[in-house]
This record gives sequence, structure tokens and C-alpha cells, in this order.
Amino acid sequence: MPIVIAAINGKGGAGKTTALMNIAGEYALRGRRVAMIDMDARNNLMKWWTDCQEKDAQPEDVEVYSHKTARGLERWMKENATAFDHVLIDTPGEDTALVDPVIAFADLVISPIQPSKREVLGAIDSFQNVLRVNEALGRNCRHGVLRTRITVTVRHTELYRKIRPIIEDKVGTYLFRTEVFERNVYKDIHNGIGTLQMLEVTEAIAKARRETQALVGEVDEVLLSGKAIARGAA
Repeated sequence: MPIVIAAINGKGGAGKTTALMNIAGEYALRGRRVAMIDMDARNNLMKWWTDCQEKDAQPEDVEVYSHKTARGLERWMKENATAFDHVLIDTPGEDTALVDPVIAFADLVISPIQPSKREVLGAIDSFQNVLRVNEALGRNCRHGVLRTRITVTVRHTELYRKIRPIIEDKVGTYLFRTEVFERNVYKDIHNGIGTLQMLEVTEAIAKARRETQALVGEVDEVLLSGKAIARGAA
């Protein structure tokens, strides 16, 4: 069975789609077969994929599917999942009945956040959902919080400094050491030019590539080492 990674945060615009695009591109570069499933009504992932097709910029070893219901996801997982090494699921930017079925399939839930109170609360809610599903189904889905769209200015804010003690000490879930910085190249990718890993290497893209490599390395470490197992899981 593939490794299933879902991006979940009840706050829209937290950077879920961008994070999954970069992760997918890195795994594909390593020769892994990656499926991406768009469950968000905004269809950002499918729009990107359609634009990639029109521009003949589809990444090798990546396929994108659209399923907006729990039943559709379940059917796809039963019929297609074994053909892939990784399945990445992009979820809606609001709390919906889709969250629990996605967590039920996931090995890791990533909750991207910008340093805002609403997004931090959304990540905490996602962690609580993982705990609840783990307990109900006897699973050990892992959970981690990923800081996204970081700038030098943001790093000097009070809320940014409070993220680690809130997430790790008070809430008790995992905070990725890797941060995703605000970069123009991440915005450009949404225009259908393929993945980060397909672009000609410039200094700016090299920085983004190193950032993504670090993130995927940390994701693999979390999955292999047992870090970020939600407390209360079997």
C-alpha cells in the first residue's frame, strides 16, 4: 500500500496545495509514483494540472485526480492506490465531513499554517481530529504542523515566537523544523509550469529546492521514526 499524506487545515489559504505540489515533485524526482487527489471545491490542484497539460508541462510519475466525496475517495483508494508509492490528498479549506474519511486513510496529516491565530487554531483542530479518528479506528496516523509563507518580518512577530511553545509544549503535536518561505517561484508554479523540480535552476529556485528537499527529508524521518504519532493512538 502507498504512503498517504493529507494536508488539512480548516483555514483556507494556509498553503496546503503548494506544499503538496512541492512534495509530489520531490518524490517524483526520486522515481516514486505519486497520485494527488483534489478534494477541495476550489479545484486549485486540478486547475494547475489542466494548465500543465495545456502547456505540455506535466511532471513525470505524477497523476492528479478529483474526488469531492468520501465515497469517491474510498472507491479510488480501493481500485487505484496500489499503483502508486505515495498518495497526497488536498482537502477543503473549511471543516467538512470529508476530514474524518481522509484521516482514516492517512499515514501523516500535515497542517500548514501562516503565523495567524486563526490558522494556528485550525491546525490544533486538525490535530484533535487526528486524535479522535486514531482512537475510534485504532490507527496511528501522525500529525505535524508546517509553517508556510514565512518572511524575515514575520519571524519578528510575537505570534511567530509563540508557535513552537503552543504547538509542541501546550498542544503536544509535532512542529516541522523546516519552514516554507514566501517565494515568487511557489506562486509561479500555480500557473501550470510543472513542478519546482522541473524548472531551470537559478539561485532563487535552488533555495526553494533545498527547502523542499529538507521538508521531504523531514517527512520521511517522521514516517520512519515514529515521530509525531498523535497521542492517544494505538
